[in-house]
Amino acid sequence: MASSKQPFEIRVIFSKRKTIELRFADTNTLIIKAPKHTSKERIAEVLQLKKAWIEKARRHVVERLPNPQLKEGENILFLGKWHQIKLDKTLNKGFDLSQPGFIRLNPTLAQKGNHVLISVYRQTSRQLVEEYCHHYARKWQLDIGTIRITSAKTRWGSCSQKNNLNFSWRLAMTPKITIEYVVAHECAHLVHRNHSKAFWQFLKQMMPHYEEGRQWLRKNGHKLPLLDD
Repeated sequence: MASSKQPFEIRVIFSKRKTIELRFADTNTLIIKAPKHTSKERIAEVLQLKKAWIEKARRHVVERLPNPQLKEGENILFLGKWHQIKLDKTLNKGFDLSQPGFIRLNPTLAQKGNHVLISVYRQTSRQLVEEYCHHYARKWQLDIGTIRITSAKTRWGSCSQKNNLNFSWRLAMTPKITIEYVVAHECAHLVHRNHSKAFWQFLKQMMPHYEEGRQWLRKNGHKLPLLDD
């Protein structure tokens, strides 16, 4: 595994854009997307200004867990806890979560790779997200529009001007309290559209223990495997 202290390659991509964007393609490659005709001096200036961010972002990439393999004995993160895969030929419905600490999979289904695991995560996320949304909507008389489960990698949830709520299926890797926090957070935006003091006060009224879920995300969110769709 690469260390966050080791040197890394910097790759600059010029295009028709107005701003400079930085991101790590992997642990050893920093991509800089810049407007055409951006000078070397300007890029060097941005690198210096963003030095702390770059160090933090690379550390997060280094700490990210690898994508799991759907094979016997592999550990899968599910609702904040590790579950071991058991391959079971007698399983007709594809996967089973009834045994604590285990995810039972039909071997034929397991051969299809992470699409199967993503399907499990999507179903779980939808079930819990809708449950929490309906709870807060009833309790606080909130007008929720459409609830969507997305493939977002950088946002756990979002709230549109039309009161539609979006949530990433990746939430199924996090504990239930974290899922509830993200749902409560987006529901609070139905009343307060920004992150003002009033927003946080209202969120605390809705979910007094929200900090527990929030802190889990801050500590572990960047470590979760990406699992591309």
